[in-house]
Amino acid sequence: MASILSALSVGSTISLKVDGTAQEFIIVHQGNPDSTLYDASCDGTWLMMKDLHTKRLWGSSNKYGASGIHTWLNENFLPLLDSTVQAQVKTVKIPYLEDAVLHSAADGLETRIFLLSAYELGWTSEDKTGMTADGKCLKYFEGFSTADTRRIASLNGTPTWYWTRSPYAEESKSVWIVSSTSGDCTYREASSSYGIRPILILPSSLLVDDSGNLQPNTAPTITSPSGTNGTNLGIRNAPFVLEYTATDPEGADVTLTEQLDTQTTRTLTAASGAPQHFGAVNDSKTFLQLANGSHTLKVTASDGMASSSLSLLFTRAATSASLTMVQPIVASSPISVAALTVGGTIPADADYRVEVTNNALDPEPVWQDATAAVREGHNILFDNKDAEKSPAFNFRIQVARGTSGTGGFISSITGAFQ
Repeated sequence: MASILSALSVGSTISLKVDGTAQEFIIVHQGNPDSTLYDASCDGTWLMMKDLHTKRLWGSSNKYGASGIHTWLNENFLPLLDSTVQAQVKTVKIPYLEDAVLHSAADGLETRIFLLSAYELGWTSEDKTGMTADGKCLKYFEGFSTADTRRIASLNGTPTWYWTRSPYAEESKSVWIVSSTSGDCTYREASSSYGIRPILILPSSLLVDDSGNLQPNTAPTITSPSGTNGTNLGIRNAPFVLEYTATDPEGADVTLTEQLDTQTTRTLTAASGAPQHFGAVNDSKTFLQLANGSHTLKVTASDGMASSSLSLLFTRAATSASLTMVQPIVASSPISVAALTVGGTIPADADYRVEVTNNALDPEPVWQDATAAVREGHNILFDNKDAEKSPAFNFRIQVARGTSGTGGFISSITGAFQ
């Protein structure tokens, strides 16, 4: 049975192919070691190669960002990984020292494959003179003593000294290395040749089978009872419910992005398999602002590594509209006069009617035709003088295309009364 990577304990191993051969990698940390030092991209499952891969020179100086080993790890070692794994290795920003200045968090070094720092391996400046803080001890190395054989790694079966990424602060060309016999550390010139123990970070949502093999990530799927990708929903002239469900095969939460035509209307994070409704077409205000014609609804679901989308079409062909206020405006005294302005374009031959009332809270409000006054910009004098309940103002507008078929729109309704 497959397990999610985040559920595996620190110290357990998984198998990744390097240059076609399965190699064990130790889980040395889960999550972000310290959000003040590490960029958010470092949140994941940290893997350290159990054995050393090779021996190489570190560089010509002890500046890790400009070192040959940093370049080699990302340009030469990374392509040796299985293509499925390569696609999942995170691009991260790690803390590093350069000329005694610590670059951390968003200012960290961008990389995909790297070496551990001395601090990440469990040492501090209290243990060693010439050591400067450039990271946080990873969970796997917590409790390690200054000299600890659990840090020892082998190359082709032989325990071998290996590099960290930490510069020795007292010299410009020396770097901290790990002993092949005691698991302690010392420093050597960067131009020397020592072992390479690669580190990488994978998304914690990946799956691992019972044998410790990484399973390929599969993009979420999106289904809708309204149809499959490209389905035309026909003519929709009123807000409607569009239901869909995004399911991630690995069970991870999904980030959903809803787009109406080219505009993103909503972004949310949801549990895999949770039913959703497309927000924009179910919202009266948004829907009424849509122009006539063809529209595209698109939902994209991402698990952080892969994504898929569902697109559906519909046509708005509205030839009429009616508007009123859901809640009338209550007045403290009788309403005798009002003014109303309808912004937009109403064709001359449109079937257009504007009505107003000054007793909107009554069981049977008295509606007065105000079409001519509104068209001409005149005040409306109410004929009705009575209100069973509190005086309250409301309007209702009905408009439909005339015989010419010319369209129009209403962009605003403003007014006042007393």
